[in-house]
Amino acid sequence: MDSMPYIFSGLVGLASLAVSLLLALRRLKTSEERIATAVSRKQAQVERIRKIARVTLQQARDLRDARRRKAMAELGCEDLEQRLKAAGASDRRIYVLDDRRTQKDQGWLLRVVNIEYGTRVNPTLIPTALDSWKRGRRFLVWALDEKKAREKVNARFPENKGFTVMGAESYIE
Repeated sequence: MDSMPYIFSGLVGLASLAVSLLLALRRLKTSEERIATAVSRKQAQVERIRKIARVTLQQARDLRDARRRKAMAELGCEDLEQRLKAAGASDRRIYVLDDRRTQKDQGWLLRVVNIEYGTRVNPTLIPTALDSWKRGRRFLVWALDEKKAREKVNARFPENKGFTVMGAESYIE
């Protein structure tokens, strides 16, 4: 019976070892579950980051495209403004001498100049109008030929009052 305490001790030790082993296995299982959860969270986070990166990349492309379209629109606006300024310039205007015409008449553009118009005829004219008379105003005249067109212009703007016809060209509608 001497061996009884040893056997009892051995059984208690074995039971303690079994309980410790069960606790260790339970902790190991819990740790494995935590690791698996952390790995799946990490993978989900990586997928979210990739998705956000794709969206951000597309937004950057869209922003570049929008900036490029904006720059092109601004260039187009500048070009249009320049063309509008050129079209609205006083030396680009065409004045119609009269709108009476026959079917055989054709259009003639005649440039009429009067350098002293402001001082002699109308000193209250605005500077732009005075300048347009110095450079020459273009008049549309309906006549059978250039000679008749010049006669119509000279009747309205006589040479003895300082007006001069500087040029004539056929006007095509």
